[in-house]
Amino acid sequence: MIKLVGIPYEGGENFLKGTTEAPSKVRWALESLEVYSIYQDSFLPDYSDLGDLIPPEVQHEEALKFIEEKVREILPAKIAVIGGDHNITYPVVKALKENTEDFWNVHLDAHLDTRDTYRGNKFTHASVMRRVLETVGENRVISVGYRSYAKGEEIVPQYSAPFKVFEPLKKFIDELDPERVYLTIDLDVIDPSVFPAVSNPEPGGISFRELMESILLLKGRLVGFDMVEFNPLAFQGTYPAVTAALLLRELLIALK
Repeated sequence: MIKLVGIPYEGGENFLKGTTEAPSKVRWALESLEVYSIYQDSFLPDYSDLGDLIPPEVQHEEALKFIEEKVREILPAKIAVIGGDHNITYPVVKALKENTEDFWNVHLDAHLDTRDTYRGNKFTHASVMRRVLETVGENRVISVGYRSYAKGEEIVPQYSAPFKVFEPLKKFIDELDPERVYLTIDLDVIDPSVFPAVSNPEPGGISFRELMESILLLKGRLVGFDMVEFNPLAFQGTYPAVTAALLLRELLIALK
């Protein structure tokens, strides 16, 4: 059974605030979509929506520990997560690491997010992938699509490629043949002219179609996913929410 959970958690470092609004907005937009996917010739699978997991008003590290503990209670189900900022990926991956055989983390993002600290904090959206690398191992992370990083402050994963997503990801998947993959998608990987509703937009980026094709590359390998950094307050209108909801539908189908 697939279990869906929203984690409307946002740290203090985002350029634009508002990702806490994403889970409810995505669920709302999902109601407007067909349950059938022409992309995958398949229907939306049965899943259990557990609602939102809201940490208490505590410091970052304590909030992340709370998320980790609650996610651990959901496992070993296949888990689908709507963030929130990218910080939520770390506690989800940490819980998954304790309950799942070795898996790879595939990371699609405009930013590398591998600083050791950001503004003096080790637990932020800008350092989340450093914590993930430490958790799953540097040789089990694939980062693609980034077009911005703090050179000299961030480590670059062994399996990584800037700008493009589909071509390098296909190369890595063909070469490494990972059996189990946890996918994290920061929606700023998409060109902001296509998806402008993010907290830290970065010019350039991939098309919706390239992102969809990349998701389909991982079908049959996924043990879970998160979709983060959708900020409904950054753009007026329903288009980004519907786009995020459609991606959620496709991810749920790919996860089944």
